[in-house]
Amino acid sequence: MSLKFEKNTEAFLAVLAVVLGADNAGSLEERDFLFGKVKGISIFGNPSTQDFSKLLGKVTDVVYTQLPQADGAITAAGIDTLLAAAKNALTPDLRKTLVATAAELVDADGAEAAEKALLDKIRRALA
Repeated sequence: MSLKFEKNTEAFLAVLAVVLGADNAGSLEERDFLFGKVKGISIFGNPSTQDFSKLLGKVTDVVYTQLPQADGAITAAGIDTLLAAAKNALTPDLRKTLVATAAELVDADGAEAAEKALLDKIRRALA
């Protein structure tokens, strides 16, 4: 199984899309928080809400159609594939920004055990 991103913005958002779904309840609060964060990251070019929603939807579709799932959640092997592809697509500085953004996103609606475990995996894989 392989996954490759054409753009660094897609790699960045793909990891965050998995974080959004880690508690099986992606909330509007999380999406709005994420939009606010992304607007400040130069690679995204200050997107409109509509453009951001479109890109997030596209990336989420790719992640959930191309990676293996069990009970609606991406498997551990799928997460490993995603993180390896993201690491290849992102500079060290963008990986640091991604880890920090993922940590803030996990806390946006209260961190659950599954989200904390995923965040630990992201930190290790992108370090």
